[in-house]
Amino acid sequence: MGKEIIDDLPVKKRIDLPGATLPFFKYEEEGLTCFEFDSTRSDPPIPMVNAMRGLGLLEDSDDRLVMINMQEPTALYPKIADQFSWDITVLENGDIRIAFRLK
Repeated sequence: MGKEIIDDLPVKKRIDLPGATLPFFKYEEEGLTCFEFDSTRSDPPIPMVNAMRGLGLLEDSDDRLVMINMQEPTALYPKIADQFSWDITVLENGDIRIAFRLK
């Protein structure tokens, strides 16, 4: 018997985001348009700089900015709380996944 491989992971396409210093990717997931970057290997202020650039991509309620980071960006939250809300997931490896959305 052969193995059946089911690939249900989203196809991520790299996008160019002016002013970003980390790679950004775009994909569809559960009817949402997601923009993602990984800042787990970056020192401050790189995660916040890229988060601020990425938040500019959000245009409607079906858009999400997904930030993968080593810890929660607590200094970022007060700066964006008027316009954005977020959900936090702790990943198996201990990193944090923050999904930002427009309010």
